[in-house]
Amino acid sequence: MVSLEDEIKQNGLKVTPQRSKILRYIRENSGKHFSAEDVHKHVVIDNPNIPPATVYNILKMFVDRGLINSFEINGKAIYEGRVEPHVNFSCENCKNIYDFDLEGDLSYLEKNVDGKVISTSVTVRGICRNCLNELEASEKTLAR
Repeated sequence: MVSLEDEIKQNGLKVTPQRSKILRYIRENSGKHFSAEDVHKHVVIDNPNIPPATVYNILKMFVDRGLINSFEINGKAIYEGRVEPHVNFSCENCKNIYDFDLEGDLSYLEKNVDGKVISTSVTVRGICRNCLNELEASEKTLAR
């Protein structure tokens, strides 16, 4: 298994404590989604002098190198460690984000795009099952 430091080096980046800390946090929270502010709150616990701009720059660098993925919801960048193609479902009610695997592979994109696919981001917005159940329960209560 490749260490985080080796992963950073293999992607042409210098290993720094801040880069290691950010990548470790994202890797250790696999399946979760973060804003840059979320990542910054975690990093300043051990590195109180790290400015938010440094966190933003490191996250962008990691996205550009394919170490992490990013997508946008309501004008805000969201970051995740999962880089393989999948669907992100964003609940408009509770604001949670859930991952869903795509059925089949996306090799047809590579064959039909006039170029090279570097990343794929699909985001679906709606209301999750938990929120729908709560809404239905509250409507039944109000109807009584």
